[in-house]
Order: sequence, then C-alpha cells, then structure tokens
Amino acid sequence: MELVTSLWEPPERVEYVRELVGEGDLANLSRALLFAKDPWHEGFGVTTVLRDLPKPARFALAQSFVEHAAADTADAEAGNRGLVLLAAVSRDIADATWCEAWEALLTEKADRFWSCGIADELWTCSHALLDAGRRLPDPIVGLLRRSALEHGWPPECAAPVLARLRGPVLNPGEPWADAVLADLPSLGEPWLGFINHALLAPVARPTRTWDRRALALTAPIDAEVLRRTVTAWLGLADSGGGRSDGGYDPYNLPALAGLTWLLSLLPPHPASIRTLGALVAGPPLRTSLTGTSIRALARVPQQQGHPELERLLGRARHKVTQRQIREALMA
Repeated sequence: MELVTSLWEPPERVEYVRELVGEGDLANLSRALLFAKDPWHEGFGVTTVLRDLPKPARFALAQSFVEHAAADTADAEAGNRGLVLLAAVSRDIADATWCEAWEALLTEKADRFWSCGIADELWTCSHALLDAGRRLPDPIVGLLRRSALEHGWPPECAAPVLARLRGPVLNPGEPWADAVLADLPSLGEPWLGFINHALLAPVARPTRTWDRRALALTAPIDAEVLRRTVTAWLGLADSGGGRSDGGYDPYNLPALAGLTWLLSLLPPHPASIRTLGALVAGPPLRTSLTGTSIRALARVPQQQGHPELERLLGRARHKVTQRQIREALMA
C-alpha cells in the first residue's frame, strides 16, 4: 500500500527515512531527523513511518529527541523540532511533561492563527495528546477544525484526530457561538440536540426532512423562549464572524444557517424579521449566509418577510445580493 504524504512533503524524503529505518541504525536515523536541511517539520509520510516503529525503537528515538529539545531551549525552532519528533514516536510512552509541552506549542498556534495550511506539527502533536488520553483545549479544537476545512490536508492525516475530539459543539471565538456555548448548559437537552442538528443544516436550501426534524427537536421548548433565544444569538452574528475579514468560521457556519432556517419556521414576529434582515445587510462582506438569510425571509409565513426584502433590495449594493432578493420575492 502506498504511503500517504503531506501535499508539500518530498517523496524522496519519506523514502530516505524508510531506508534508514530498514538499516536499523537508530543513531543515524535520529541525526537525519533532528538536523534536516529543510526547516519545516516532518510531513505526514515521515511521521507515519515513525509512528509505526516497534516500541523499543520509538523509545530509543524518544530519548534522543528529549535530549535535543532540552539542549536547544534557547533556539525555539530547534527545540520545537525535537518536541514534534517526540510526538511522532510517543505512542504508549508519553509522560505528563511531554504532554504539557505539546499543549503549549498548540496553544501558541491557536493564539496566533485562524487556520494552518502547512503546519504538520499541528496534527502530529494533537495525535500524540489524544493517544496520551488528553482532552484538547477548545481553542485548539477550533484551530484543527478550521484547518481541516480550509486547507487540503489528506483525510488520513486529519480524520484520525478530528474523529477523536470531544467537544465543544461549536468552535469558540465568534460572539454568537460563544453565547450559544455559554447558554447551553443551563438551557437543557432539547437545545443541545437542536444545535447538533443545526450543524447538519444545508446552507443553500433547507430540506423538508431537516425542517421536520428541527421542529420536532424544539417542540418541547416554549415558542416565545425559543424565538427570543435564537433571535438573541443571531443578533450577535450580524456584524460578521471571527475571521480577520469578517468571514464566519466554516465549521460553525452550518449551525448559523440552521438557526436562521429555524427562525423562519416560527410564527412571524417583527424582531425575527429585523434579525434576518440584519444578517443580509450587516456583515462586512458577502458570504453564503447572505443567501441563506434572504431565502429565510422569503419563507416567513404569510409573506411577512417580503416588506423587509423590498427594503433590502433598495439598499443592496452587491449585484448577486440584488438578484437573490428579486428571485426570493418572485418565488
């Protein structure tokens, strides 16, 4: 079976490491890994080769990687190289000190980056922490999810990590999502069930199956409490999302669309209509949620969203938005 590699990982590098493994000279293998000419961390191909080594070999390599990381603490990049290589061989032998160092490295990335497209160490260290039975902090989970959605990571690289994440239900960092996460513990089970269903919402158009399930899940909730709560959450999203340009978190976006569709299923209310209109006019850039909100207004019962659509049509500057509003009014 052909070994899957990172998109930017030279195949000859993977083959070279495999040859060194075959020779059984762990000291030479350790030097080749620690003092590579390429400043990037090893890709998915090399880390897979290392992860599959027998435990005695991984333990011997781990000792040299620990020594390297400790000796080069003044050089952050050199120290990180030993730390990340340690993560690649750490299965069944990790200790608490290593885990704390991996978590610190990942936390620093989560503080600096919205998503990572070429940072293999993100997945290597996360894999090691999960193997050690650690729960990844929520900001790191958000970074992993966004990185997987926004960049071309091989499924074999991302899926083994993503499938083992334990919450949160939404990525933190956007005001509306932070409000949902803060409110859910006191709201009770029907709400959590609906948010999980909302994550499956079609952003373009809802299906009848999705609508029926959404109404069934929220049926135990008082209709006015439901409307007020959803309106408050969506009101925090009308100024855009957490990306630097105001774009929404791609992992959270389906849930945001789900809340929008749900609001359009509830009995018409002026506050609901204003909230949906603000999601069209408010965000700093046009996103797929713009079309979602336009279609949600169009399907408010008794066409009570149409006056808001007509108002938005007179103010919209984007030609695609104008076309979508016209189509919604004609539909």
